Amino acid sequence: MQAITALAHLNACVLFLLDISETCGYTIEQQVSLFNNIKPLFQAKPLVIVLTKIDLQSYKDLEPEMKDQIEKLAKETNAYLIQMSNSSGDGIADVRAKACDILLDHRLTLKAKDPKKAEAIMNKLHISQPKKRDNVVRDVTVPETVTKGVKKTGPTVKELQDEYGGAGNFYIPEEEHFLLENEDWRYDKWPEFYLGKNVADFYDAEIVKKLDALEKEEDAILKMEAEKADEAESSDEEGITTKDLAAAVKKVKGKINIIK
Repeated sequence: MQAITALAHLNACVLFLLDISETCGYTIEQQVSLFNNIKPLFQAKPLVIVLTKIDLQSYKDLEPEMKDQIEKLAKETNAYLIQMSNSSGDGIADVRAKACDILLDHRLTLKAKDPKKAEAIMNKLHISQPKKRDNVVRDVTVPETVTKGVKKTGPTVKELQDEYGGAGNFYIPEEEHFLLENEDWRYDKWPEFYLGKNVADFYDAEIVKKLDALEKEEDAILKMEAEKADEAESSDEEGITTKDLAAAVKKVKGKINIIK
């Protein structure tokens, strides 16, 4: 019920999934009845009725009575009817594209109805008319990579994904995004030699010992600072302790409260 109530407040496109195979445990009549019950909550919103599981039950093979009932429902609510199957992947892209398109149209329509927003948009627009600067003819130049397309050699990311266990088990390696002078370098390991020098020569063999010594020195400095802080808190030049100072502050604050 929380999810259904939220539909009344969301500026979104509503997708109502209707299982025409009835394998979800509910008949088409029950699903249509549910739709009619919650229909008032999204009357002013773009709506798509998604006929799911068409791999189990084809919409064209559905009983004429059921088809008439579904089509009547879509006509009454001005909804789009789209068929989809998660199993085969058919129609998923259509559902997504249609939902995005009608939601964008809906939002633009709402903005156009608001005179303040329309005026604000018009104030930001400027139309420029280009003028010829000379009589030289300049032909259109389209790069060769655009007309022919950039062809990548080797396996695609999709092929690598299927090879290494599919979605969820495979991630796109960061090397895919490297900008290299030589494509053969893409999956090379980090070099052992660089500019004629052995990379291992730049590693300090005693780095761990030096870090331990540094940490001990740091601990000693912190301990020394803590001792100095304790001494400063115990007494100052006039012999006033921190407790005396706290008591004096409390007394002053008490007098201020009485005056208020």
